[in-house]
Amino acid sequence: MRPVFTIVTAAGSGTRLGSDRPKALVPLVGSPLVQRAVAGALACQRITGIIVTAPEGALRDFHALFDDDPRIRVVAGGGVRQESVYRGLQEIPVLAKDLDVVLDDLTPILIHDAARCLTPQRVFNEIITVLEAGHCAAIPALPVTDTQKIVATQPETVCDIPIERVTAAADRSRLRAVQTPQGFHWRTIIDAHRDAIHRWESEAHAATDDAALVEAHGHDVYLTRGSQMSLKITTPIDLTIAQYLLKHAAT
Repeated sequence: MRPVFTIVTAAGSGTRLGSDRPKALVPLVGSPLVQRAVAGALACQRITGIIVTAPEGALRDFHALFDDDPRIRVVAGGGVRQESVYRGLQEIPVLAKDLDVVLDDLTPILIHDAARCLTPQRVFNEIITVLEAGHCAAIPALPVTDTQKIVATQPETVCDIPIERVTAAADRSRLRAVQTPQGFHWRTIIDAHRDAIHRWESEAHAATDDAALVEAHGHDVYLTRGSQMSLKITTPIDLTIAQYLLKHAAT
């Protein structure tokens, strides 16, 4: 049975959360988001090691959380998410060697957002199972329930009120809201990132998720079942919802 590695991306600033600290260090019922995300990943017994990507200016705080566990490695993130993930990928062979496990082309690699720190073990396990069955890319997603509209690229204003013109309706039956952890074979994801290095030049040209890089590299991506618990904590209201879920909802 192959080892499984997870990269937990935690280099966000926390600006939209209204915090004076990196988002991943914002507490959720007493524990930082990143600590909850890592604990949730390690609760999946198949996961061998974890790379945490942290903001340059907060490395000491992240090391203080994780340095006592040899399965966890903290590395500095980059200017955009894509670069942060690539830095984490570069550290995986080092961690595999330190843990005395074999990393090969088909080793499952999961890429997870610290902000989705309530993700249930089922989601991790199903991604790993699909990868081990031979698919090179699997990501969790939920059906879209709201009506979706496509709008013109240029917004307008009316009496200082921002408006957007609808150009078409989207068929929501074919739309899915993507979550994390996103899973890939080692060779698939490292090659896709290496081919996309030039896209790091600005946030506008960076991929919004790792599956997009794999798709651009010519591979099929498959969807597994997501979870309502895997909400992404980005704003203060998200944090309030997560607090309620953690206290009252079963995972």
